[in-house]
Amino acid sequence: MTTRQTPTFTETINLSEEEQVRVREYAEKLLAKTAIGVVTYPLTFAKTLFQLGHEPFPLTVGKVFVVAGRETYFLPNALKYLKNVYDEAGVRTIYTGLDAGILANVTGGIFSFAADLYLDRYYPTLGGSIEPKKEEIDEEDLTDHESFKLKLREAIRDTVSRSVGIIVSRPLVVVMVREIAQLVGHEYKYTSVISALLRIGREEGPKGYFQGLVPALIAELVTIWGSFALRYALERALVKAQDGADEAAKKSAKDSRKLFNFVVPFVINSFSYPFALISTVMSLNGSGLAVSLLPYSPTFSHWSDAYDYFKPQHGLTRGARLFLREQKGAVSVGSNHELYASNKHFV
Repeated sequence: MTTRQTPTFTETINLSEEEQVRVREYAEKLLAKTAIGVVTYPLTFAKTLFQLGHEPFPLTVGKVFVVAGRETYFLPNALKYLKNVYDEAGVRTIYTGLDAGILANVTGGIFSFAADLYLDRYYPTLGGSIEPKKEEIDEEDLTDHESFKLKLREAIRDTVSRSVGIIVSRPLVVVMVREIAQLVGHEYKYTSVISALLRIGREEGPKGYFQGLVPALIAELVTIWGSFALRYALERALVKAQDGADEAAKKSAKDSRKLFNFVVPFVINSFSYPFALISTVMSLNGSGLAVSLLPYSPTFSHWSDAYDYFKPQHGLTRGARLFLREQKGAVSVGSNHELYASNKHFV
């Protein structure tokens, strides 16, 4: 008599063997990414407060290029900022919003991956049909047209799957930002993910869950399509440059191509960051938290209003750096004779 094995989760939802392998591999990556997210969360905490303009700690004086250039005032870097928060409020404070932040990353990742699987199964030609063998050929063996088609297809499909992840996880991102933001006014309105979600729904309705969604999507689209264009240009330029080169030069060029994974996101971030900043600011819209109201900040009825407000007055790079954060605005002397950024109130 044979006993029937209990089907696994992947078998229950009828995943193919190839899909099951993809699921296992992605689960491992997501687990590792989540662990890294927990360890580095204090930096996310600090960056969020930077974006909100909360700079209550003394300035320092230094060189623009560390050891060279003109002297200027610097806001505390992320590590110094976190130490100041820790000294004032303890380690627990710098992990404020961790629950919502981790849930947002996990939820967004799962739904984005699920959308990717769904597209591969039911819409394999979305973005263009590509011969399977073409995806396995090295870049230098493709024509400009073939390379363009491959990258365009990838960009289109990434747009769909990553947008799904951003939309689904948005309520949790809103909760995380609000949990952090309430520290500015020493408020205790949002104390846990569940209670925060219920409160937002009760006070603001469904709209409250998706505050700041549009600029978040725009930031992602800029990242995807900017990376597509820049990577294509760099890849093809590299291929053209190695025409007629010997094997050693070709191997060197192939190795240097790995640097694109670091260079491209760095370049594109300068274009997508302004929208990420506006997304964070708009997450507070309708919250009633002190940091979202005068005299800290005007109330914005639409994300474009926030964009127009920041562009000429404060710039759209607030919080873009974690280190070497130059204070370009006015400086004031505190009661302790230390120098501070003149933005106790952010307007």
